[in-house]
Amino acid sequence: MYVPPAFSVAERGFAVELIARYPFGLLIVCDGEYPHATHVPMLVHERDGDLWIVGHVARANAAAQSIQAEERATAAFRGPHAYVSAGWYEDPSANVPTWNYTAAHACGRLRECDAPPLLEMMTTTFEAGKSDPWQIERLEAAYYEKQLRGIVAFEIRVERLHVAAKLSQNRSEADRARVAGELSRSPRPTDRDCARAMLETQ
Repeated sequence: MYVPPAFSVAERGFAVELIARYPFGLLIVCDGEYPHATHVPMLVHERDGDLWIVGHVARANAAAQSIQAEERATAAFRGPHAYVSAGWYEDPSANVPTWNYTAAHACGRLRECDAPPLLEMMTTTFEAGKSDPWQIERLEAAYYEKQLRGIVAFEIRVERLHVAAKLSQNRSEADRARVAGELSRSPRPTDRDCARAMLETQ
């Protein structure tokens, strides 16, 4: 991922929080003429000092073969993002529109892992906070086994982590305040999320 120095984030904690907040990402592998991308929820956690990305795909998905072959992959996650009008700047005649965004790309080698513990982890994470959280134990055993046969669980030990937070850091304080103000008043939730991200990174 191309990240201009002004928008590069070195803190691993920023990436961990971004992925935890926006876990539905892209698993990208190169298994043929074109890269193969799968939209899939993934979790991030730290283990033995390393950062790990985990998830699962359908066994029929071409990515399953890449997992079993332990190929290299990139897990891409996008956080808040929004269009920024040049009209919001102090001098609109000397500026152009742009796009604010946050993103994290985690690169490493795929490895198949045991599905049941992964499913327990994902279910516990995504059911957290619900008044009546669903649990895997509710499934009929035969049906659960059938579902397990239809997926391939994976993990990636992150070897390279690229993190971008392009949130108007290269603008004057006045321009940055104008952009955050416009986005915070937007009817679009993604715009308001981007405004919050700008305020959090001041």
